[in-house]
Amino acid sequence: MLSTTIRQDNCVGATGRLWTIWLVIAASLVSCNRAEDIGFRTGSPTDDLPRWISPLLDVGLRPDWSADSTRLVYLDELVGDVHELTLETGESRSLTGHFEHNGFTRARYLASGDLLLCGPSASSAEEGDSGRWQTELWFLPRKAMGPAQRLEEPCFEGPAVSRNDMQIAWTRSTYPDEIVFARSEIWTGLIEVNAGEVKLVDRRKRIARRDFMYLAFVETQDFRPPDERELLFTAYAYKGGEVMGVDLVSGDLINYSRDWAYDEAEGVFPDGKSIAVEREVNTFTAVPVGDIDIWQLALDGSGVSRRLTHFTEYAGYGANNPVISPDGRKMAFALRLKGGDHGNGQGILLYDFEQAPR
Repeated sequence: MLSTTIRQDNCVGATGRLWTIWLVIAASLVSCNRAEDIGFRTGSPTDDLPRWISPLLDVGLRPDWSADSTRLVYLDELVGDVHELTLETGESRSLTGHFEHNGFTRARYLASGDLLLCGPSASSAEEGDSGRWQTELWFLPRKAMGPAQRLEEPCFEGPAVSRNDMQIAWTRSTYPDEIVFARSEIWTGLIEVNAGEVKLVDRRKRIARRDFMYLAFVETQDFRPPDERELLFTAYAYKGGEVMGVDLVSGDLINYSRDWAYDEAEGVFPDGKSIAVEREVNTFTAVPVGDIDIWQLALDGSGVSRRLTHFTEYAGYGANNPVISPDGRKMAFALRLKGGDHGNGQGILLYDFEQAPR
């Protein structure tokens, strides 16, 4: 029995060493491949922009388009105030500077023209990262001069909003306070406004970690146009990070990335045939290194994609937070600083699809 145990232990040890050697070799090959395409230029991507990309704002991040493609709502910090830019005039105005709050992490236009916000409550404002990870949903009437109204619902990172009605989707999560046993769920609901009072009704849980054998953390992104029968989301740490969809009628899950690199779902194109994706190629870990560019991924199940930005060619930079205008002509996105906080933006740029090569 003793000799058998020793042989088994030796076998296990040898297997472990072989796996270690294989991983070291693979990591070396990956790093060699990455070095050829990443960080070989000095300066900033804004020093030599192609004709179809132009600077829009020196300060700003996490943009979202109005329904008529004439305005952008954005943040001035990761946890900050909400502003609105009119593209024709280039003028910005604050939408949240008239009332006291603890900052906001997201702002999205609702179908009504009002705003859905995410931001920390008073009880979580003293948390680390300015309460970024302990946020809740808020409703801000477009024409009201009062404060945002609480929807009594926690949210993790960004919510999704319908273009057709007042349906929204959001994520409930206990990350990063918990990891292994963390909660990570996607819910949908409907915002009702009556005589100035707002409430969130018809709440339904759509996705949970058990749907991925607890290997993924999820974050909602967009309802897929035009019929919005499907909800698009990101499955983090699942095969490196995958762009997914859930059929809101059948509950079926669809994997659109179909690879082992890091993909994060961002703005969907208005025809519903593709989506802008934050991608870090040749990354097979749960957390990306930070060399992120923007790609356009087909939503037909083929996994076919094309690259839209090459900002990671400049050492220390990338591109993130892409959103597509409802008319399909423009993409607003942010200049990303490698090594900064996740989701950071160093100004907003505009990508013109009509001028870009097809």
